Amino acid sequence: MAKRNLPQAFEIDKIRFRDCFSAPSLRHFAVLITGWAITVGTHTISQVILATGLHESEHFATIYKFLGKTKWELDRVAFEVFRTMAETLLLGAVEYETVVDDTLNSHVGKRICGAGVQHDGNAPKTGKPIGYGVCFVTIGLVVHLPGISDRAFCLPYAARLWWPRKAKVKPAGGNYKTKSELALELIRLTRSWLHRSITLRVIVDGGYSNRIVVRNRPQGVHITGKLRKDAALYGLVDAEQTGKRGRPRQKGERLPTPASLFRGSTNRWDCILIHLYAQDTMVSVHRFDAIWYNTAGNEPLSIVLVHDPCGTYPDVAFFDTDIEASDEETIKRYSHRWSTEITNRETKSLLGSADPQCRLETSVTRAPMIAYWSYSLLVVWFVTQFRMGKDLFLQRTPWNFRKKNITFSDMLAAARRSHFDQRISRDHEKREDTTKITLPRSTREPRFAKRAKL
Repeated sequence: MAKRNLPQAFEIDKIRFRDCFSAPSLRHFAVLITGWAITVGTHTISQVILATGLHESEHFATIYKFLGKTKWELDRVAFEVFRTMAETLLLGAVEYETVVDDTLNSHVGKRICGAGVQHDGNAPKTGKPIGYGVCFVTIGLVVHLPGISDRAFCLPYAARLWWPRKAKVKPAGGNYKTKSELALELIRLTRSWLHRSITLRVIVDGGYSNRIVVRNRPQGVHITGKLRKDAALYGLVDAEQTGKRGRPRQKGERLPTPASLFRGSTNRWDCILIHLYAQDTMVSVHRFDAIWYNTAGNEPLSIVLVHDPCGTYPDVAFFDTDIEASDEETIKRYSHRWSTEITNRETKSLLGSADPQCRLETSVTRAPMIAYWSYSLLVVWFVTQFRMGKDLFLQRTPWNFRKKNITFSDMLAAARRSHFDQRISRDHEKREDTTKITLPRSTREPRFAKRAKL
């Protein structure tokens, strides 16, 4: 493949992915990752091929073969993407924050593997929250970019395909697993990549705050999630139970539910000023340790009840398996979960992760992962260039003078300008004859002009 067809913005062929692919597959991987970013409009496979100019040097079917039939492992590439992000953005960190969530990619077709009618969290509130498509359980690394943006970014690196039991086309040879089981699989996979001295913190919403994820999590993993308002909580077990006959108690006395604690007036509430969602908010907090036996067994949890006196935010209860974490740390950590919602929106609207209408099991899973990896590696590239002081062609609008943060759309625009600027300059240097080309004109009147006069 000609070198000019490889976008030079991300240098994907130099980021230790050679152990994951063969030489031809590595070229195709680099073209897809960078081509997914520079493609404007609908991100179908054919459109990405046209944007990169790959069809000029080899047959277009090689890209379809790379996504559908070529043998390469998703988890192995995910490990390299995760390691690249960790070494670039979290060098020397003693704990990593990750977010687990699921998203639905809308697809239309009867032969799409794993597609079916299922819950859609992005459905309009006026109707039923259901949709037809392919669902992915994703996990992303939460990073902060000082000097670039104040908000947290969630960079996805691994995912699992989930399909409903009534799906018409199911993966071959795969046993059905719930979303929680797939989330636990992703958590264990990430934990296996880390050193035992590093703590992995996983942020989940209410749908994944269950016994499958909390009880079966590996050692060195802490879960921060949302607590049900009708959860059955119990006090801690009294340590002075030695010398008594029978099985030791697994839980203490029954405690009031979080809903009743919000209504009660005898509880002690502390007012704290916390920075949430880009603004300072005064909230009332009530923290205590308890046992949520149905979900976490007899393991003590840190329970944090949050009440907004202004009524802007609803009453919510959080739990954290790290009982040493403060109430402010738990609230801030859970607020980072919203970053995955922003990532899902941007990968769909800006990178078209749900646009490819693939049908085979391998291509259905690999095509969205290319979009997720392109999102993460583009942020890594931008941060690297930003730290080096490179000119990133950032255009700031004069009417939006209050803007201080750089968004992902700004990063994407900078990457596209960087790529096309290099390509235009390179093609211009190769041209020797710059004389104007004037084609001879015919004196005869065209036929369509004659028809127009009738």
